[in-house]
Amino acid sequence: MNIEDIQKKIDATEYWDLEIINFEIKYFGDEINLYIYDTDETSWKIIFSSCYQVQYETDANWRTIENVKNMKKPQLGYYGQDISINFDGNFICVKLDLTIMTVNLKCRNIEVENINNSEIEIFWKNN
Repeated sequence: MNIEDIQKKIDATEYWDLEIINFEIKYFGDEINLYIYDTDETSWKIIFSSCYQVQYETDANWRTIENVKNMKKPQLGYYGQDISINFDGNFICVKLDLTIMTVNLKCRNIEVENINNSEIEIFWKNN
């Protein structure tokens, strides 16, 4: 799949201003999962795999609540603003703007799927 096709799949999620439900780093940084709200029943999962580099910045330097895991849903401020990709010859370079979190990563593969919300650990439902 070429880079334009991948960008089209990402854009087809219509992520702009949608809630970001979770951002997971798994397998020692090899896989990043981004969950974007779709409906009350489903969400989008974007999987970035075979990651080479992951850099991110959060709002931890200015937020008043120490840990995100202690927040309630209305206190979260993560919304999709921009997901852009390009290819540098070896890796797909990804830039994510999630409002109060920015991410730059390099990976080999990107998958986009629509999943049932029951498959996602939504931590604020317990708060």
